[in-house]
Amino acid sequence: MKQLLRVATLCLLALMAASVLFAQSVKVKREAMSPGRRSSGAPNYTTPAGPWYVSTGLKVVAKGMKAYFSADTVGSGATKVTSFAWTIASKPSGSTAVLDSTDKKYSSFTPDVTGQYVINVSVNGGAKTSADTIFVSTYKGSATGQDCGFCHAPGTPAKTNYESWKTSPHATMFARGITGQLENDIAMGGKGAYAASCFKCHTTGWESVTDNGNFGYLAKQSGWDTTWYKNLPFASGDYWIGYKDSTLWKGMSAGMQSTGTIGCEACHGPANDHATTADKSKVDVKTIGSGVCLQCHDAPKKHRLGSYWQASAHSNLRLSSSEASRTACYPCHNGDAFIKFANAYNAGRSTLTSADSAKITVLASITCATCHDPHGSSNPRLLRIVKRDTLFSGYKIPTGFGGKSQLCMNCHRARAKTFTQVTNQKNRFADRFYPHYSPQADMYVGSNAWEFGLNLSGLNTHGSVRDGCVTCHMSERVNGSSVHSDHEMSMEEEVNGVKVDKVEACKECHGNITRFDDIKAMLDYDGDGRIEGAISEVEGLLALLKAKLPKDPSGEPVTMARDSMAVKNHPQYPGVLGALFNYNFVTHDMSKGVHNTKYTIAILRASLGLVTGVDMDPLPIPATYDLSQNYPNPFNPTTEIRFSLPKASDVKLVIYDIMGREISTLVDKNLEAGGHRAMWNGRTAEGKVAPSGVYFYHIQAGDFTATKKMVMLK
Repeated sequence: MKQLLRVATLCLLALMAASVLFAQSVKVKREAMSPGRRSSGAPNYTTPAGPWYVSTGLKVVAKGMKAYFSADTVGSGATKVTSFAWTIASKPSGSTAVLDSTDKKYSSFTPDVTGQYVINVSVNGGAKTSADTIFVSTYKGSATGQDCGFCHAPGTPAKTNYESWKTSPHATMFARGITGQLENDIAMGGKGAYAASCFKCHTTGWESVTDNGNFGYLAKQSGWDTTWYKNLPFASGDYWIGYKDSTLWKGMSAGMQSTGTIGCEACHGPANDHATTADKSKVDVKTIGSGVCLQCHDAPKKHRLGSYWQASAHSNLRLSSSEASRTACYPCHNGDAFIKFANAYNAGRSTLTSADSAKITVLASITCATCHDPHGSSNPRLLRIVKRDTLFSGYKIPTGFGGKSQLCMNCHRARAKTFTQVTNQKNRFADRFYPHYSPQADMYVGSNAWEFGLNLSGLNTHGSVRDGCVTCHMSERVNGSSVHSDHEMSMEEEVNGVKVDKVEACKECHGNITRFDDIKAMLDYDGDGRIEGAISEVEGLLALLKAKLPKDPSGEPVTMARDSMAVKNHPQYPGVLGALFNYNFVTHDMSKGVHNTKYTIAILRASLGLVTGVDMDPLPIPATYDLSQNYPNPFNPTTEIRFSLPKASDVKLVIYDIMGREISTLVDKNLEAGGHRAMWNGRTAEGKVAPSGVYFYHIQAGDFTATKKMVMLK
């Protein structure tokens, strides 16, 4: 018995030791280092003194430029990692490079000789170890006689990319700047603005004190960096160059011209050794990592686009590693897979083939290169694809509908046809009986809800918004000298510790609102006796519907197979299936009706009518004509005027000043029955700004007339 106990104890101790050992995890992770990350951060973003040690995080590094690493211990679970030990396990002959830190989570070093380096890290006294290999080379340039395009044969993807890149904004940026073709100003005689600070991002590998063939070093060695501006006028922090004046460009050496571009090596790493040996391991062609882009696009205070993206859900996409390898989840949960999908789509294939899928080697979030092709594109903003012809529901998207946001519709859409899903549930109640998360495209166009035979498809609220999702979620964001489209894409931001709605994009149509719920609904859709903001009306309808739906133990509407009897025993079964689906369709859209208020209200009221047994008109028609008080009032400079029509009518809505003079006609056409709104932007019919004061607005619709007063204050 004692022997048995002794053996059992030893086994238990061994298992405990193994559990501690195997619970730990470590991986060497190459770190990108953008100007913003190197800086002191907000509000000053002071750059450290010394060399411009930014890094792309690629496996190929320029000689003399710092390489950064971290010990990634994700996966260690409850086991605490208490110690780190870094070493350079291997380096080229003659190298004296040493690590800046050997016992912290982060480490870095500056390679001093070209060739291969192996970096090791171990944690908790060697419990787990990991290694990473980088290759160090020098720059060759992208526009010499023996450039990248010389070797990459016609018809290959690399050659196609190179030919497209040659005329792209990336390729021509520095050449345009140094020949006076950027930020041209009439006040300066049409000259273009340029400054030495621009060179760091507009050229390849810039660092003036590092001898590795980069533009900055070549410019310094030739003395060009201290002479180029000598005869140029200086104003507002820039030098001014005559439009298309090629004098400065022609005065540069061939090496400077070759690296005077955002070239292949800026994104794929220094490639002198690759060009000499044709060894593919000596250039990084697989990455779509954001570090490549952030070396320039995250350079505050002026260039903040990257910092906005880093705050987005795209930058750290949920399930991008755990689910992205499943064919049902990519291309949308895998940035590399989406690139393959876009390439296939542009080649005339609507889905990925098995051959396409086999090429997906990187599990990545939705990075810059997922949506934008850095090699160049004929699409606006270098977008990879701006088409989405048909949704899974079968709904055909009208040509041009949504503009640039058709790119977004490739992922932000339902994954199945609602009719099929709901119909199938009459025989079996499957797990996850609800639309796939984020069916925003379906909601935006007005499609794929359970419509109870009402034929609501195509009913939309924001169909006239030129670029759909992009117009609102990527509206221009101004921060000091920084002006960028908002790649954070969230519709709220934190101001002094309080989250507020981003309403700037809404103001053009909805006036000087401060929150989304300032946009008033046409009618009291939820029946609480008040006409509230459209969002509040939708929230009211959702609450009413939720109260009538079968629920799971947590109090939420049922969605799982284990709750199927709660559905089948419902007095309105099987019709309640459609109501359940619509409830989740609206909540998963996550806009509370903003994306498509009309469709949202229609399907919620139809669902509510089903579960209550009381017939509800999905889109109620007003019983009488009515002209509402404008909102806001007083206003500056835009206000909204709402009116109701019980039947189709010829409508004329006119603005008059206090003297009775006609200022502007807002509406003069036949309109269908229902609620309508018109905006006045405070301008006359001739487009001139109207002065402050009292104004009257008058409506004539059929036999109905009404007049109300409003005040413009400035």
